[in-house]
Amino acid sequence: MAGQQKQRMSLVGGNPTVMPAMEVPNLLKTKKESVRTVRLRLLPTKQQDKRLRKIADTCSKLWNEVNYVRRKAFFEKKKVNIEETYREYYERYKKLVGCVTTQQVLNKNNEAWNSFFKLLKLKKEGKLPPFIKKLTPPGYWKDKTLGKRIKRIIIRSDRYYIEQVNNGEGYITLKDFNVKVKYVGRIKWSGKQGRLEIKHEFNRWFAYIPIEVGEDPSKSNPKGYIRGGCDKIQRGKPRGEEAAFVDIGLNNLFAAVVTSGDAILVKGGVVKSEYYWWKSEKRNTQATRDLMRNNGLKIWERFHHRYLRALFKSSERLRHLYRTAVRFLAKELHERSVKSVYLGYPYMITQDNGNEHNTNIWWFRKITQWLYDVLKEYGIELFIVLENNTSRECSVCHVIHENARVHRGLYVCSVSGRKMNADLNAATNIAYRVGYVVSVKKVESFIVTHNGVKPVTPLRRGIAQDPAVKPRPSRRGEGHPPQLCGVASVCQADQRRRISRRNPC
Repeated sequence: MAGQQKQRMSLVGGNPTVMPAMEVPNLLKTKKESVRTVRLRLLPTKQQDKRLRKIADTCSKLWNEVNYVRRKAFFEKKKVNIEETYREYYERYKKLVGCVTTQQVLNKNNEAWNSFFKLLKLKKEGKLPPFIKKLTPPGYWKDKTLGKRIKRIIIRSDRYYIEQVNNGEGYITLKDFNVKVKYVGRIKWSGKQGRLEIKHEFNRWFAYIPIEVGEDPSKSNPKGYIRGGCDKIQRGKPRGEEAAFVDIGLNNLFAAVVTSGDAILVKGGVVKSEYYWWKSEKRNTQATRDLMRNNGLKIWERFHHRYLRALFKSSERLRHLYRTAVRFLAKELHERSVKSVYLGYPYMITQDNGNEHNTNIWWFRKITQWLYDVLKEYGIELFIVLENNTSRECSVCHVIHENARVHRGLYVCSVSGRKMNADLNAATNIAYRVGYVVSVKKVESFIVTHNGVKPVTPLRRGIAQDPAVKPRPSRRGEGHPPQLCGVASVCQADQRRRISRRNPC
């Protein structure tokens, strides 16, 4: 790899400023690399739904009460005694939802407070980013507008097991509550199951199950092993030694350049249209809800549920588009024999130049985490490169030209007059930052939709041609010369004459 970089650097004629690439695990320390979370849709019966609602409401009540005591002590600048409050509320709720479930809810609250205290410690030491100015303690499981509790259930890993019927459905059995709920959804991974979290989201029940891929279950819980499609995260190996350089944007979700000369553009126009449609839906329902609430009409709760539905649907549909694009990009790079990917990182962009696009629509951290997880399945490494001024710098002469982006997607070099795609220009500059020189030979464009990623082809427009000459049908056995049937008026007049002959009245 190092020799390959030096060889490409010598082609420039100068020595570019080689920037160190950071590995993603050092940047995004959110979970174990062997853990994957599966989300399943639960389909309970009416009786099971009532039972789950009662259990979830009690768990939320436990969370809110213990959290209120701890928040009160924190804001009064007293010591937050986690052990004492743990014992107090454990004895109070262990008969309502069971010892194990009470323990898991309190453990989750303890984890939230411990992470909050660690953040406070890092802030005092000055190790947090400068834009993080205020830290808030863990909140409540509550909808502030309706004043109702959010329903959640926490189940320990050995207190449930999964019975699979096929790859798309099965049953989840909760031992402590004697409930066997049907689920739908594909389980992709095989391994040791973790703590189950059941959430009620917009009148739907979802089960979130973390899986340690490839890990054997404990001897005390032999049923705690989920059998899915893969028992290893890495299912393939790189086909070659190529490198790819990716610039993430909004109009073009991904602009990737490969050292072989291939370039990939994944357009995100559908993402923007989806976001703005649901934005208008949320705005309208929220305005109607507030108007009716201010006038004392009880129907405002119905519009609040519509607002919550718009929030849920917008996030779910954008998530589906982004994950579809990430999966497509990883597959394309693997087919092009890519072994390592260098991703441009827009450091402090939301703080220095934040707007609606790069703050609300552009999910950079999530996209980076998803891309890292999917590339790992193909054995491809992902590195992070700071992309300061890569969109302004010219990839030909490596000089920053002011007002070089004539249009959003067009970059024109004022020295050579060369025209190029602005996002591909940024991806080429990312390659130059790490010591590669890439020349684009072929560009392929795609667009992400809810039905997959489709190639972008020129639309066929109508071609101006002369009307086709077709023989006119004969009347009563007599032959007639052909006429021009391409003109609408002639066809309509002929049709009226035929109708008049059939119906003389």
